[in-house]
Amino acid sequence: MIWSKSEPQLVGKYIIAVLRVSPDVNTNNRILNKIGLKKIEPTKWYSQQLFLKFFALLLKEKGEDYLYSLGKELISETKLPGNVTDFQSAVSSLDLGYTIAHRNQSGAMFGQKNYNEYQLEVVAANPYPCPFDWGILQQLITNYSPGAILSHDFSKGCRLDGDHACHYTITF
Repeated sequence: MIWSKSEPQLVGKYIIAVLRVSPDVNTNNRILNKIGLKKIEPTKWYSQQLFLKFFALLLKEKGEDYLYSLGKELISETKLPGNVTDFQSAVSSLDLGYTIAHRNQSGAMFGQKNYNEYQLEVVAANPYPCPFDWGILQQLITNYSPGAILSHDFSKGCRLDGDHACHYTITF
């Protein structure tokens, strides 16, 4: 499969990490074959659009809960740097990882802004499905801020409905 070198791309090891935590290997392989991603090499760059198509087909076949679980499991299996000590630094670390694993992108995986010392808004304007990001954020809370509450502010829009970003509120 040929694509433009200037289009958004991601490195194979990111795809492999997602596939490793996905329990339904048969569905993964069938979808990957269907979209033309038969063999994935860790250091090769791949079209992000193809991987987003993989996510769209997986969402259609397995549902939102499945993608949410994938996001949680991905974080459970990811070792973050030693300087990550709280939820905010964990999100910042993921943003750096996103920048390293993706090229020809604009923006970060998540943006953060404090409402006050007890609330934080995280804006997910990346192209990945909302339930996947929701699972990622929930597992970060479990790991770094147990007791905090994560909610999706649907009044500000949702990518599953075609909006540009999803807005999450974390209450500590």
